[in-house]
Amino acid sequence: MSAPGKAPAEIAPRLLPLEIFINGTRAGDWVLLDVRGALHATADAFEEWRVIRAPELPGVLYRDQLWYPLASVPGYEAQFNAANQSLELKFAPRAFATTRFAQPVEERAAITPPLTSVFANYDLSYTHTAARGIPSSTDLGALTELGISNGLGVLTTSSVGRNLSGDETLARRSFRRLETTFTRDFPDLDTTFRLGDSSTRPGNWGRQVYFGGVQVDRNFALSPGFVTQPIPTLTGQASAPSTVELFINDALRQTSQVPSGPFTIDNYPLLTGSGQARLVVRDLLGRETVLVQNFFTSTYLLKAGLSDFSAQAGWVRENLGIDSGNYGEGFGSALFRYGVTNNLTVETQTEASRDLRGAGFGLSSGLPFQFLGQAAVATSSSKADGAGRLWMLGAEHLSLQHGFTLRVEGATRGYRRIGQNEALPTYSQQRLASYTYFTEGFGNFGVAYARVNTFDLGPVNTYSANYSMRIGQRSSITFTATRVTGVNSGTAVGINLLIPLEDRTSVSGSATHRDGRTDSYLAASKTLGAEAGAGWRVLSGRRSGQDYGEGGYYYQGSHGLVTADLSASSEQQAVRLGAQGGLVALDGEFFASRKLVDSFALVEVPGYPDVGVGFQSTVLTRTDANGKALVPRLMPYRRNAVRLDPSELPISAELDTIEMVAVPPARSGVKLSFPVRSGRGALIKIVLEDGEPAPAGAEIELVGDPKEFFVARRGEAFVTGLQAKNTLRLKWDDQVCTLHIELAEGGKDEIARLGPYVCAGVRR
Repeated sequence: MSAPGKAPAEIAPRLLPLEIFINGTRAGDWVLLDVRGALHATADAFEEWRVIRAPELPGVLYRDQLWYPLASVPGYEAQFNAANQSLELKFAPRAFATTRFAQPVEERAAITPPLTSVFANYDLSYTHTAARGIPSSTDLGALTELGISNGLGVLTTSSVGRNLSGDETLARRSFRRLETTFTRDFPDLDTTFRLGDSSTRPGNWGRQVYFGGVQVDRNFALSPGFVTQPIPTLTGQASAPSTVELFINDALRQTSQVPSGPFTIDNYPLLTGSGQARLVVRDLLGRETVLVQNFFTSTYLLKAGLSDFSAQAGWVRENLGIDSGNYGEGFGSALFRYGVTNNLTVETQTEASRDLRGAGFGLSSGLPFQFLGQAAVATSSSKADGAGRLWMLGAEHLSLQHGFTLRVEGATRGYRRIGQNEALPTYSQQRLASYTYFTEGFGNFGVAYARVNTFDLGPVNTYSANYSMRIGQRSSITFTATRVTGVNSGTAVGINLLIPLEDRTSVSGSATHRDGRTDSYLAASKTLGAEAGAGWRVLSGRRSGQDYGEGGYYYQGSHGLVTADLSASSEQQAVRLGAQGGLVALDGEFFASRKLVDSFALVEVPGYPDVGVGFQSTVLTRTDANGKALVPRLMPYRRNAVRLDPSELPISAELDTIEMVAVPPARSGVKLSFPVRSGRGALIKIVLEDGEPAPAGAEIELVGDPKEFFVARRGEAFVTGLQAKNTLRLKWDDQVCTLHIELAEGGKDEIARLGPYVCAGVRR
């Protein structure tokens, strides 16, 4: 180390004003204290420089202030430049405070107050079938849903109708209720309450049960952007200010500027699953340091300290879709999950009915070599079957090249679950193993094996293999083979080809050989997009020893979807017509819309009919004669930017904005009123009393309107918001004149040219 001249021991400390550079970067002008040749700085300097000093070295009190030695910082070196009174300091990278780069936590958006809305969805189907040797039939079916939503929640009920036309060749006409549910969300608690028909959450080893009753459920979807699983932390350090490039599985995801010292990148949502992260640190001189770190996380894991739960009580729903209200045994159950550490999540389940008790414990844990391990044990006790036990072990891994799944589950004959169908055979053991190998240039290969051992019917084994590869830029071909042994045995091999084309159009082909017979087809289709438009499909092939053909045409508009399909073979012909859509009443208005599966908004643009409304550049609907439109497909609890199509607004349109943001509750309607200035626009020429044009920059005020206008060149001013009769004030150099202007009838897009009008009382 060299420093400004070393003072003799008897010389008192002295202050040195210096320009400071740290690891090659200017750090500003600072005053240092020279104590017998040792340089000291104040605590403020260390904090500003982001360096961490050793706390065991004491400070020096000088002029009522503590000064700490620079030598207390790891890697300290100093070079004094007397010519320009500057000091070059060098510290080790570990001496700097850590710089953290994290995805900003999305603040919970303020929810837009919902309107009271009544909505209905319909899915109608008409099918006429003619088959050889049997009478033709006509079937009319319907799926319907009726709902009401407001600030208290959402109440919905759905139904299915079959053979509504009463065709005697079909089963008797029926109309069955499906589900009726009241749902209320509590976003601040990330919790949802349901009353009515719902289903349980199965956890790692349970099974889903449809029921009618009450349910309280953790719902993290109420906080968009919230990440429940632990996200890996990537670390590195820079010896000088540098640029850091983050590559995830060889794809560049982020570029950041970092100062000298260690840094971390955490809470980055793209770090999910397993793979490899590569950090390229490039300093000011172009020197590169590459840091490679493997990462692993899983959706089965919860962040340390985070809990998840579901609790319900009610009656098991039976024969859903067949009976309107068949409810069986009463029960209660609960699921609780907790992140003990970022690498270990435990869960427990309990369930009970009058004749059955059950409980279990499970865990999910990160294992070496980027594996996820799972295990569970459960027990049950029922009056009819006595005690029973279940166990489960599983492991999985997914990386850039390899994917592996292994799961084994076993149960004793007496093990039972709530809602279990006693008519179905029970199993003693289930095994599943699969492996997938991914390559960059030679396609993907996968094999799988599954075995189910039942207590009464014996084992069923399934062996499968598949290979897929890319052809050209977007096309792909897949080969499959499946072998089943057990009660029913058989072998099938197949080939599938997919060729995507432009404009959502694709061509595909398939051939499958099984039981000595080959089924095949060639098809072409165009799928529907988000905007209004048409789609279609055609297909021709051979199935069950018969030639057959199919075709369909589909049109989606802002008010719904209509479909038409035709199929024909040597034995049967069928025509199917369908219609899907929604109806909604809110704020005294009634609209026909596409099917309402998400939230929606009533958009008002007063005085502007037939204007496209949607998201970004997508137009979903158009305003009616009153300038109103219903926009479906809004995402609940998220910011939805509803936008007007600017190309369809007239030139004279005056809106403060063409985009507004709505944050609706689930399946609710909100109102967005775009602020519109009424009236027409005109180019008005104004002259002073001397006949010269009014001065450019003079301010013009339309009385009764807060908007300001200004005179341009040649005394002309473009003024909007004009009515049939108007009063204008011109202001210039503390002088004012008043102009009375009448506007002849004309269209909104017609720009009138008026004047010249004489401005009396204003001089240059």
